[in-house]
Amino acid sequence: MQCQRLKRLARDWYQKVKEDALAPARMMELIKRHVEHCAVCQTDPDLPEELEKIREFIRAPQPLVPPSE
Repeated sequence: MQCQRLKRLARDWYQKVKEDALAPARMMELIKRHVEHCAVCQTDPDLPEELEKIREFIRAPQPLVPPSE
């Protein structure tokens, strides 16, 4: 991923996903919107692969925590 702004935004958005303040689908929508308007992202040949890795990572099921007794 060549775009430093997208890296920073993705990190911030992912933190919000972890805090349940942002849905994973919304994060991917924000990334898509950024890419549509960013010349650096549009010319990055590795970006589609990187975005797929991000998509898979944020969709990974969270481990279940057993209830406390």
